[in-house]
Amino acid sequence: MTINRRRAPSSKISSEKKKLGHKNEEVFAKLINGSVKKGTRKGDVVDKLETLYSVKSGKKWQIFLYTLGRISQSLNLAILKPCLESFPENYELYETDRIACISYKEAYLKDYGKEATKKLLNKEVISTLKNNVYINAKYTLHKNTKIVSIILNDKNVLKKFYNEAIFNNDEVKFLIIKDTHYKKDGLFKVFTKDDVLKVLTESTHPSVSKAGKIPQDFNVDGQKILLCYEKTPGTSKNIVEIEVRNDSKIKYRLLRFNMYSKDVLHLLAKLPNNKYNDEIQTFGDANEKFTIKA
Repeated sequence: MTINRRRAPSSKISSEKKKLGHKNEEVFAKLINGSVKKGTRKGDVVDKLETLYSVKSGKKWQIFLYTLGRISQSLNLAILKPCLESFPENYELYETDRIACISYKEAYLKDYGKEATKKLLNKEVISTLKNNVYINAKYTLHKNTKIVSIILNDKNVLKKFYNEAIFNNDEVKFLIIKDTHYKKDGLFKVFTKDDVLKVLTESTHPSVSKAGKIPQDFNVDGQKILLCYEKTPGTSKNIVEIEVRNDSKIKYRLLRFNMYSKDVLHLLAKLPNNKYNDEIQTFGDANEKFTIKA
């Protein structure tokens, strides 16, 4: 029996996004007389002096998709390890109990309707299904995301966390954002690593997600770690979402870190800026530090 609660984009959409991202890397590389850096590390483009740039475009960026092994070896991301370990090593065991849980909820929905299913308490499902690995994992993740969010309240920890996630510590020096969702002017907007870290660290705070509302799923708070900012007084908006992906046997216990372009620019574009040329705009320290090498 196959039950798919797809949240990730289809492979076709993902492929198109990657192609567009690579095209933007090539365009920026040409603009700075540099070249596209091959491989899966953070740096996308390198200039004549071997300075590395991370080039982002589109509505939402996947900053990383890491395995347990990669997270375990990280300097500042290892605090996320318990989130992946919330799920059993055995995928088949997890998937069997996931299907059992979702099947029970779907049968209940069919028999009693949507409103009754919404009112069905988690403890009633647990009472019926007993020791269910899928359910246990959700509650363990709930506990662990809360712990991580508390750790990230320390601004020094948060800054180091952002530094490794976005820049791989000292590897990348500039963040380049092609603006298609904020001002929508299509400019490549240049920010130094130090400015990005300063603004994000000062402007964001950790939180965890609320329970989902899909009646036929088993909904629990804290399935994602969120980094949020105050968009308007009293209103928080997610800028980062970190979640465990368990899409298939070969894509199991993976940790995904996503950022939203419009929200990142909402914060960073407040820095003083200069129009470098018709296609590039610099901000903050990049006004002085960014130059195109002949």
